[in-house]
Amino acid sequence: MNKKIRVLHIITRLAGGGADENTIYTVQKLDKNKYKVDLMTGIENLDVMIDNLQLNEDTELYVIDKMVRNVSPLKDLLALYQIYKIIKMNNYDIVHTHIAKAGVLGRTAAKLAAVPHIIHSLHGITFPKTIHPLKGFFYLLVERFCALYTDYFLAVGEDIKEKYIKAKVGQIDQYRVVYSGIDLDKFIKAANYEQNKKNKIKDELSIDHNKLIIGCVAALEKRKGHQYLFEVFKRLKEKYDNILLLIVGRGERKEHLSNLVDELNLTEDIIFTGYRNDIEDIFAIIDIKVLTSFWEGLPRVLIQAATMKIPIVSFAAEGVSEIVEDGKNGFIVDIYDTDDFYEKLSVLIKDSTLRKKMSQYLDINIKNKWSYQQMVKKIDHFYRQLL
Repeated sequence: MNKKIRVLHIITRLAGGGADENTIYTVQKLDKNKYKVDLMTGIENLDVMIDNLQLNEDTELYVIDKMVRNVSPLKDLLALYQIYKIIKMNNYDIVHTHIAKAGVLGRTAAKLAAVPHIIHSLHGITFPKTIHPLKGFFYLLVERFCALYTDYFLAVGEDIKEKYIKAKVGQIDQYRVVYSGIDLDKFIKAANYEQNKKNKIKDELSIDHNKLIIGCVAALEKRKGHQYLFEVFKRLKEKYDNILLLIVGRGERKEHLSNLVDELNLTEDIIFTGYRNDIEDIFAIIDIKVLTSFWEGLPRVLIQAATMKIPIVSFAAEGVSEIVEDGKNGFIVDIYDTDDFYEKLSVLIKDSTLRKKMSQYLDINIKNKWSYQQMVKKIDHFYRQLL
């Protein structure tokens, strides 16, 4: 029997986001006859995610208690040592990192342990223009330095790949694109729910069946720009009575955003659902999908919305233009331009014919391009090319 290829995936934390899902799909779905795949993560949020991991029997889960999201010099050094020891002990053929902190610590530890192949997946920009310039420049320098001992970058979309190349992080021949993978079948099924089933979902959330529902599915983090969405929604409520805003997700800004909703007197018009495992059911009742992120890698929630034929209005974050064809299945608005966001959203609210027209548009390649099966197949092919 041939020796299995030993692979370690390292991710900063498992918080229920797109990078987490991509990583877990890859760990779960790579052929176990060819690969021995392990997973390493930090301690943050793990108590929430651990029951849903469903890892294979032969997959080891390593939890690095010192690996945290924010910069912490002492913890980062201790985490580097913990990661190095585990890599050295297991003699991996490939170390594949995800997210900024795990990307720096994991790649550095892999280099110190003389791992033959070091790969880093780009799920988002670590040096976006929307953060403080000095902070962004520091992160850019770190990325350039780590690129010196990164064999390949796997970008989740063309947009993020081009931005990294333009920023002179590594060389062009280090980059490959492997589109972010999603279990699209359940979204395709949910797009065809009967009205009775949709009404039951609305009843569960205490939503009037006749409300037009604007939905934002995004982690409750600063970079998701919820405050700009609330500002726009406040203006819309002055013009349209029959609208409701659904906020789906969890995060550290929950209390702040709840207080903001109270200040804007929108408590009766904005519903926070928290984290949902049945996100396809939520999408089934949404009439318009909105996203006000400042930066992304590839916004998977827009792929899900596009699959379910829901019209979209989004800030022009990275990857949005790969999903939304402006004027066909939604509108793309410049980041921070709340006036244009208001206008575009207002058009969709009042024009049911346009909403229906947009809902009938679907990129015929969407399933082949964004399925998790296609993603895992490409990663498998890439690994075999390496070895």
